[in-house]
Amino acid sequence: MDDSLSFESFFKGAKKAAHRAMDDHARREYDEFALHAGVAIERLAKAILVKMNPLYIASGKVAVVAGQKQFAIHTITMSEALKRLAHLDIVKMTQPLQTLIEQRNGTVHASGDDAAKNQIPTLVTTIAAMLKHLGTPIDDFWGRWTSAVNVAVDKQRNEIQRDVEIRIKQARHLFEDRFQRLPPELKEHAVSLEPHVITAAFDYLVEIDGKMHPSSIMTPGGPCPSCTAQTTLLFGMVDRSADHTQYAPDGISCHVCGLSLGGFDEMAALRDILGPSNEAYEQLRTEALSAFFGRDSDTD
Repeated sequence: MDDSLSFESFFKGAKKAAHRAMDDHARREYDEFALHAGVAIERLAKAILVKMNPLYIASGKVAVVAGQKQFAIHTITMSEALKRLAHLDIVKMTQPLQTLIEQRNGTVHASGDDAAKNQIPTLVTTIAAMLKHLGTPIDDFWGRWTSAVNVAVDKQRNEIQRDVEIRIKQARHLFEDRFQRLPPELKEHAVSLEPHVITAAFDYLVEIDGKMHPSSIMTPGGPCPSCTAQTTLLFGMVDRSADHTQYAPDGISCHVCGLSLGGFDEMAALRDILGPSNEAYEQLRTEALSAFFGRDSDTD
C-alpha cells in the first residue's frame, strides 16, 4: 500500500495540521484555521480507520494512471470518515463539528469567514475523542499547545476567561517563534524596551461639578502576562458624580508580543487569571491615576 495511506502518515499529517491550525488562530487567520483544523480532523479520522482496516478509507473508486500499470485509490471524504467513526461510537457528529466541516469546505472554496474564530473547542474535543480511542496521550499530540487546548475545554471557566487565557498563550508562542533562531540577547533587549507611552488623557472630556475629566486614560502598565515586556494600560470611566469619579481597566496591549485585550469584561477575566500576581497592576493603576488627578481623587 502507498506509504501516504499508512497510519503513520495520516497521524503525522494530522498532528502537523492541528499545530498549524493553532498557529493560524493565534495570528487571527480564522479562514486558514478552519482549513487546517478540518485537515487535522480528517487525517486523524483516517488514521484510525486505516489502522482498523485499510479498506475502511476506500471510497470505492479506483483510477488507472495513464501509461502506467498503477492504480490510484480514492479515499473517503472528511464527512464520510467522521460518519464511519460516529457509527463506531468513536466520535459524535455534533452541530459545532458539522459547522466546522462546512467552514473548512467554505475555506477551500475561498469563502473566507471569521465564523471559525470560536471553533477551537470543537477541534480540541474531536481530536481528544480520537486520541482516547488510540490510547495516545493528549500532550504527545499537542506538544506546546497542550495547556491552551486544556483551557479551551475547561468548564470551570467562563467563555471570556477561556478566550483571554488562550490568547495569552498564543501571544507567548508567537513571541517565542519570532526569536527562536535569533541570539538570546536580542530577545532580552526586546523585552527590556519600554513603550513610548506617557500617562495621558484622551477621547472626550466630561464636566463634573465644574471640573473636566477625561473619559479614558492611557498609561504605562506592568509586565505583559505573555512575554513580561512593559505593557500599555487603558482605563475607562465607569462612574461619575459630583463626589467622585471612578475608572476601571478597559484594555491592555503589548508592543513586543502583540497581546491585546479590550473591554471591561476581558480585563476582569485577566485579573481573575493572574490572581495574586495582578497586585503590580493594581498598584501601578492607583499610582498612575492618583498622579493624574491628585491624591484626593477616587480612582477605584
